[in-house]
Parts: sequence; structure tokens; C-alpha cells
Amino acid sequence: MLLIGILGPVGSGKTVLLRNLADWWRGQGKEVDGFIALAGERAPGKRGAPRYDIEMLKTSRRYMYAVRDESVQPPYRFDEETSAALSHWADELAGGEPPSLVIVDEFGPVEASGGGHVSLWSRICASRPEVVAVTVREGLESAIQTQLGVTFNLLIDVDSPEAWDTLRQACVAHLDWMRIGLYGGGAGGFEASVGAILHGGQIPLRGLFMSSMQSVIMTYGADGLGNRGRVVWVSLIAASLKALSPAGNRVRPMMAITLQGILFGLAITLLGWNVLGVVLGGFLVGAWSAIQGVALQYLFVGNELLRAYDSIIQWIAKQLDVRALGFLALVSGWTILCGLVSGGLTLLAWKHRTHMPARLRDVMFRKTKGVTVEGKPAGISGAMRRGLKDIARPLFWLPVAIVVGVMLATGSPLESALWVVLRAAGVGFVLFSVVRAFDIHRFIKWLQNKGHWGPALAYQRAIDRFRTSDPPSPDSERR
Repeated sequence: MLLIGILGPVGSGKTVLLRNLADWWRGQGKEVDGFIALAGERAPGKRGAPRYDIEMLKTSRRYMYAVRDESVQPPYRFDEETSAALSHWADELAGGEPPSLVIVDEFGPVEASGGGHVSLWSRICASRPEVVAVTVREGLESAIQTQLGVTFNLLIDVDSPEAWDTLRQACVAHLDWMRIGLYGGGAGGFEASVGAILHGGQIPLRGLFMSSMQSVIMTYGADGLGNRGRVVWVSLIAASLKALSPAGNRVRPMMAITLQGILFGLAITLLGWNVLGVVLGGFLVGAWSAIQGVALQYLFVGNELLRAYDSIIQWIAKQLDVRALGFLALVSGWTILCGLVSGGLTLLAWKHRTHMPARLRDVMFRKTKGVTVEGKPAGISGAMRRGLKDIARPLFWLPVAIVVGVMLATGSPLESALWVVLRAAGVGFVLFSVVRAFDIHRFIKWLQNKGHWGPALAYQRAIDRFRTSDPPSPDSERR
């Protein structure tokens, strides 16, 4: 849910801005629910109006709501029948289909003290609206947030010249971020289900297949975005969800998925949303799948990795009495081949980008196990213990042992070989511990505090996908 607050003093035009939002939203072919407050003629001095009426935006029905009375504080008497009608409206809202946009006008001094529209808030949230826009009396935003128990994703000063553009653009961007959350969660679910099966069965070329499918998923996801460069967040979310997998290797797939999104996003940013940009993105994703294992090993071992592998290739060629290609030449050829395979699959997805295959859709958007979103994240000491367990795995030390063995066989000093071992242990321990300490909920909170409400909402929607018994599908999106 995107929660927008329109901030301003009495008589500053907050209600007019909400009315414009409602009209614009309907112009997009979507429904609006909620209510606005219609003020009578105001007295000078920024005082409240002598009377307020409520207009229900869905039915256009009006109710007399409040009459000014200086003998009480706050200085208004509220109509009990109208309050009952609003309560009935909130009950129906909570029991119906999730609304597209809910407008509430306004949260003022009464709500800051815990009364008025605050009583409707839990039922508004229970309806799972996509966007909620409310007006907030200037100076009361902190108290209102305390009463509601939530933080506004976006506060817009009604007196700002860009107020309307900011409001409209936020609503447009919200559609993008909801789609990104949907596809990010779907990509994470695909990795947790299909990826786990392939890796568990040690299926050959599984890395190329999973990378190609991530490129295909990004193609389908980006096609419905207003700002297609945001598709990089699909991979970032999928990589973050991999950190929540209770078992298996995390660093390598997280690194692979993250770089895949960056490379794909870079390609469509440079060349545009066209066949060239998309195919280049797919090619880069496939190419990265070919070298990411070597890149990670290089991070652990350093330059000795290239020398060791090159020595092995030269020795094998000598035994077979064939002309040897260098290690880098072999890697380059394999990289190009993987890029072509991934680029070709991405091209097929581009040609049919408006209709995702049913089997892929079912795998992505069905209920998936293998991601734990409710568990308590490891503390520093716990993450370090798990990091030690990760580097104790034989598969971690196998390439290191090969490099060390080649170094000693070719006459390298023992000190150099020991340094490779220490480097691999140190880098691996740090990387594995950081991944084990990752707290997705804290990360979402950090995004919110930094004002990145869009990615925060996308992450939250991806997490919600694993909490619900009936995850959403692209068909359910309100575009």
C-alpha cells in the first residue's frame, strides 16, 4: 500500500488537490473510494469553516458531518448518524475487493488525539488498497503517524508548485513498483523451486538455464513498466530472497542474479526498449553466467587462479599431443556461446512479450516453498558462526585445493600457497557472514527512511507473495 499525505494548513487547497486526484484516477479507467470534506464559507484568519459536509466519492452522496461549536475542544460537534455511516462504509470496504484508490479527508486535531477518522483506519488497511491518499493538517503529521501506527511513504506540501505533478507521478510510479514486486517475487520463487531442483540434482548447464530464464522473466516484467530501467530491481529482489533460503549456497547465486539485473538494465538503458537492447541484455546475462563462477573464484584466490588453470590446460594438451588454447581463450569462447543461447531465448520472449507462457506463469506465481520470510535473522555472532560453516564445505575448498596443488607442483614457494589459502578463507568468511546477516525487513525500513518508497513497496509486495496462500498473478494487476 502506498500511503500519501497531502500536508497543509486550513484552507490551503488540500481537498481541491484530492478532488483533482480522484478525477484523474477515474480518467485512467479505475475506481475511487473514500470521501472528501466540503467546507462552508470560512472566516478570516485560517480558521476552520462553520460547517463541514462529507461527500462519498463512490456514490456522490453527501452527509452533514461537523458544526463549529466554540464551547468544546476541538471546536466541532460531529453528527452521530454520519459517523455511523462512515463506520458502515469502512466495514463494507474491508469486506470487499481490494480498492484501487482510497481517499480520506482529513486527519486533523481530532485524529491527532485518537478520535475521528482514526477509528476507520484499521478497516481501511484490512481492505488492502493499492493507494491511500489523505489530507493532514500541517504540524500534526508526527502525531497522526503515531495514531495510525504507520509512516507516510510520501508527504507532499500542498503549497509546493510541483504538488500536483509529484502526486500524479507517484501514483504512476506506484504501478511500476507493484509490478516489480510481483515479478521480483516470482523470479525469487522460480529460483527457490526450479533452481533448487536443478542444483540439487547437479543438472549440467543449470547455471546457463537459470540465467537465461532470469533474462526472460525481466523481459516480460519490463514490458509493462512505465520506466523500464526499473526492471533491475526485479533481479535485486530475487537475489535478496535467495538470502532467505534456509539451505544451500547463497553467495554465488546472489552475485549472479544481481549482476544479471544490472547488465540487462544497462543494455536497455543504452540501446532503448527495442529488440537490440533486449537481445544485448540477454546476451550479457548469458555471458555473465559463463564467467561468474570464475569471477567468484578469482575473488577468493586472485591471479594464481588464472595461472593454475592455464597450466592445467597446457599439461592436458601436451598429454593429448594437441595444440593448446589458453585459459582465457577457452573462457572467452564459452562466454560467447552462453551469451548467444541466452540472447536467443530472450529474443523469443521479446517476440511474445505480451503473453507469458502458461507453464512459466504457473511456476512463477504459484505458492512456493524454500523462502523463509518470518524467521528471525541471525545476529552478528550467529552470522559469523554460519559463515564459518559455509567455508567449511568441501565444495568451497575444491578449487582452492586445485590452485594450491598446481602452485606447489610448478615450484611456487610454500608461503605463496599458504597466502592463497588464507585469502580464500578470509574473503569467504566475510562474504558468507555478511549474507547470513542480511535482514530483508531491516533493509526495507532503511529504504523507507531514505525516501526510497518505491523499492520498499516492491520488496514488501514480493515478501507478501510468500505469505499468502494464493499469490497474485500478472492477470490480477490493475494496469
